[in-house]
Amino acid sequence: MPILFVVGLILLLGFVSFATYRTGQLLETWQPEENLLLLPFENLARLGMIAVGFGLGWLSGLGPAALGWISKDPIGDAGIGVAAGVAISLALLPPTLWVQRHRPQWHSDVVERSIRPRSRGQWPLVILALIPVALLEELLFRSLLLGGFAPYVNVVFFAVAASILFGLLHRPQGEWGVAGVTIVALIFSAMFLWRLSLWLVVIAHWTTNVAQLIQAEILSRRAGPA
Repeated sequence: MPILFVVGLILLLGFVSFATYRTGQLLETWQPEENLLLLPFENLARLGMIAVGFGLGWLSGLGPAALGWISKDPIGDAGIGVAAGVAISLALLPPTLWVQRHRPQWHSDVVERSIRPRSRGQWPLVILALIPVALLEELLFRSLLLGGFAPYVNVVFFAVAASILFGLLHRPQGEWGVAGVTIVALIFSAMFLWRLSLWLVVIAHWTTNVAQLIQAEILSRRAGPA
């Protein structure tokens, strides 16, 4: 395994993981004036990390197919991804509502509130901005981590461990936030290993995020002003 790939991936994963955790912590005491997904610097930084991620994939020497960059069935991947994203968002809704009602200390919506569109005009921009978010996380945690290490490790154990770690990074979102993210990460890992397609899990991830924002908007309107 090329050492530059391993070191570079560890550093990039460490940076993204630390940023994810610290952002969640910060949002517990700070409400940004702007939507976090629409900040120019954030988007430029995310695009830069995506470019670095693809560069690391090239350094791995495994080739695009092994990393899931080439879809053998683009239409099938798109259909499965959309269906999975909708199904995941619907499946997570009942337990989330139960936790909010009966165990509110287990859940925090600080991240959701920081990225939810604040006007009708923001919806298309936020939906578009969620694409690089999904691409970065799936590129790192599925394509490079699972695809890149698959020839050298027990990939099933590796996928479970990586999913649990990714869930723990969302500790500022509460116990249910950790559990929910871990479950979804396990599902995305299984989907990636099943189809060996980065684009499948990117579409599923993006659809899940969009569907959850729509759900949150509908529930917020039903609840009315606080």
